[in-house]
Amino acid sequence: MLKYKNLTIIPTYHSNLDFVYELRKSFYQNPPDLICVEFPENLKSLIIEGVHRFPSISLVLYYDEMLKQQLFIPIIPSDSLIESIRLAQEYGIPVEFIDLFVKNYSPENQILPDSYVLNKLSLDEFYNIVKKELKFEVIAESKYQKEKFEQEKKLKDHLDGEFLLESESHLKNFSGADAQNWIHSSKEIDTLRNHYMAAKLNEVMKKNPDRQILVVMGLAHWERIKNLLEHGNILEDITTSFSTSVDAKLFNILQEDLPRIMIETPNIVFQYEIFRGRQKKVIDKLPFRNYEEIDLLKINQFNSIKIILQRAVNQYKQEYDEKISLHKLKSLFQYIRNLPLIENRITPVLFDIVLASKSIINDNFAWVVWDECKLYPFAKDDDNLDSLSFHKEGILLDGKYFKLRRTIPLKIQRIKLPLKPKPKEFKKGQWRTIWDKNKWNLVSYLPEDLFEENYFHHVRTRSMNLLKDENIRTHEFTSTLMDGIDFRETIRNWAFRKKIFVKEKRTILGEVDSVIIIFNRDETATETDEKFPHRQMWYAEHLKESDLAFYSTYPGIDLVGPGISRIELGGVVSFFPPRNIPDIWNGKFLKNYPLGKKKADRLLLAALLFAQKPFITYVAKNKPASIFYSMAARLRVKIIYLPLDRFNPVSLRALRNLHVLAGKKIRSYAHKYIHKRRY
Repeated sequence: MLKYKNLTIIPTYHSNLDFVYELRKSFYQNPPDLICVEFPENLKSLIIEGVHRFPSISLVLYYDEMLKQQLFIPIIPSDSLIESIRLAQEYGIPVEFIDLFVKNYSPENQILPDSYVLNKLSLDEFYNIVKKELKFEVIAESKYQKEKFEQEKKLKDHLDGEFLLESESHLKNFSGADAQNWIHSSKEIDTLRNHYMAAKLNEVMKKNPDRQILVVMGLAHWERIKNLLEHGNILEDITTSFSTSVDAKLFNILQEDLPRIMIETPNIVFQYEIFRGRQKKVIDKLPFRNYEEIDLLKINQFNSIKIILQRAVNQYKQEYDEKISLHKLKSLFQYIRNLPLIENRITPVLFDIVLASKSIINDNFAWVVWDECKLYPFAKDDDNLDSLSFHKEGILLDGKYFKLRRTIPLKIQRIKLPLKPKPKEFKKGQWRTIWDKNKWNLVSYLPEDLFEENYFHHVRTRSMNLLKDENIRTHEFTSTLMDGIDFRETIRNWAFRKKIFVKEKRTILGEVDSVIIIFNRDETATETDEKFPHRQMWYAEHLKESDLAFYSTYPGIDLVGPGISRIELGGVVSFFPPRNIPDIWNGKFLKNYPLGKKKADRLLLAALLFAQKPFITYVAKNKPASIFYSMAARLRVKIIYLPLDRFNPVSLRALRNLHVLAGKKIRSYAHKYIHKRRY
């Protein structure tokens, strides 16, 4: 913290959690009698009302006639200025709003050092480094006198005791050149703001000479204000020269729109809000102004990101029944750490987290991470306050579309996700209505049909290659090379026996018939606990398709479009070429073959009973029970077992997660709602 007479100054970044911790540490270690914040007086009532709404999120909005934009001030827990007002309200400390209200103000964004270093440096050390790097201009005393004269002249000549930037009509008082140079120069406005805040602080110090005053303002202002105070170059009557009014309004903000107004990741702010509430309960048990021994802890943002990703991993496992390996998680954390370094930052932003999740895992996981990152359960509809309606890069207000911008335009990472947007319903229940009309006429999605058939063909080819390897015999060379030299066996024996070995490839009679793939046996004690309760037969539409029997999640639960539902397979059997297979899921089949009581076993049993070729392939985590091998021998069929973990998990994921359509007409537009996947 910085000291000047009876002032304690917290130079801060706007909307930054690291500076919130610095403010709280200063507040509790040196409790103030008065707090001054860099906000204009005419917005005081709305800002305080927004603070009273915490933990709900609010936004103060007003229109700038010159910029033709709606300007806003977010009332969020991760802003140190807002936090200072919040602390003042909680402990009954008066607050002074000392900034000048301006419009037509577009300051340039400065590239500032990452505030994460405050975990290693004190605020004083950090401020001195930033001050040196950014080269804050300190105008000499002689220049102050000249500047003071020019400022007063402009006030008298043009402002007539009223702040000209308040409305567009006031521009008539300016000549063209003066208006352009004065109104549109952010440096001039910054200078005027510094003079105004210096004058306000000077008044506050004179009225409260024996009181400790905490001042919270933007980091770029203090050095210039300090020089104004030290040299006594305060413009006379500047605080009474501007009588401004503004038509501003307070709005509620919903969870979906938080990334548009927050720089910090919304869920990290939520974690801080929970942490702050617990910390306050501990602090409030101590007598006020006796906090010297308190060691104020803070949440580490990297740990908060780990918490978000851990929840996303669990949610992804529950939704897609896929476990993300520790190796991939390690790569994900490393990528999240490295992405900010490209822009000379340390702390990842929301975009970095989502982009890393897409790159290392997949799009589905990235959407889960996105939902977890913007999770802020307190941001809900409020019956007493209107919620702002966001659209693309602007807002819809009173039937009109406006562009939106912060009053202090900080660099917010625009969340243009590197993912195909999730389609949304125009009207609530629209997709469900279309589904319910044709849910008894379910068909497949053709691109997925093509992939499935190609994948089953791949499994059959792989099975035949395995059979060929098993049917190779090695012989010692005598008179013929047979099917070629077995180099492996020859090299193994050459050192001692000095003999050559040759291979004999035995002919395989027959091909692979059915392919059974079991992703999850889904063996539960009761039917109500089944994860894959839906059972269905799917017959080929032409001779190049398989007949399918599978068990899955219920169609219609997870709708992704009008009449389009995503399902997850637990197990599937492919009969190729297609044939007249009876429904294996009805009670008659089970009555005749009680061995197929379990769903996975019934698929294997059906493959054995209706096999037309001598081989069937069984892909699963574990081998089938020995009774099925005995049954296969009696039916003169051989079971080829392939472990599930030997197949590409990306391809298995595509095979397992399918879409069903409520009628063939939906095939014409299904591609708009089903994401193209990497097979």
